[in-house]
Amino acid sequence: MTVITLYVLAMIIARWKYDGHGSFWDAVPESISSTVYLLPRKGQWLFTVVMWIVGFCLVIPLMEKVPDSTRFLAFLMVAGVLGVGTAPLVARERNTFHYVCAAVSGVTSQLLVALNQPCLLLVWSLYVGYTLLAKDDSKNFFWVQVLCMLTVFAYCLTP
Repeated sequence: MTVITLYVLAMIIARWKYDGHGSFWDAVPESISSTVYLLPRKGQWLFTVVMWIVGFCLVIPLMEKVPDSTRFLAFLMVAGVLGVGTAPLVARERNTFHYVCAAVSGVTSQLLVALNQPCLLLVWSLYVGYTLLAKDDSKNFFWVQVLCMLTVFAYCLTP
């Protein structure tokens, strides 16, 4: 959780500082994957490393916590995260693999939480509030990704 948080914050701060965005919130990217384009071409491997760290660090806590009946969802979610990291460049080239992995990861993560700790899905009320108040809906996908990760991290931390 710390790795992805620090990475995303660093990318937002870099965009805010160097691109001259008005406010910090204006520098929030359209998606977590789009942060790969904020890195220099030779440094885009960092996105892959961050996503792989997230995926591999989730394997053990999820496999210990998830009941056998929903373990396949945890496996698919982690496989999706690893796939997203494997094929990050989506804006400048058609990358169906990336989109499929992102969709599999997002959907299975929320199914996993819904079936095992449904009260954690209340965090989605934050998203509903955001969408009702937001003037710019171009950041919606970013917040969907953040909430998917947040619910999974919270699930791993619940007793």
